[in-house]
Amino acid sequence: MRVAPEIMLTDEERTKLTRLVRSKLTSVRLAQRARIVLLAANGMQNKDIAEQLGIGRVQVSRWRERYAQSGAGRYRTRLAARCAAGEGGHGRGWWN
Repeated sequence: MRVAPEIMLTDEERTKLTRLVRSKLTSVRLAQRARIVLLAANGMQNKDIAEQLGIGRVQVSRWRERYAQSGAGRYRTRLAARCAAGEGGHGRGWWN
């Protein structure tokens, strides 16, 4: 049985992800991915996240894994630039 990677967020990352989820300017896909990461960081299992969001467990697993492997560093830089530009996360790149 595979164990889902643990997601640890800084207060700044948690705040930025929460803003993405709440913003009306954020794409639906990006908001959903941010929700997955936030719920994973709260210690929820993939199956429970999938059930709560009404999506497949494989999709949750995929985004949790991607964030754990490379998301934190790359995502932080891209997110900071987008927030500063007021883009709300609509650019192209890993997270989109």
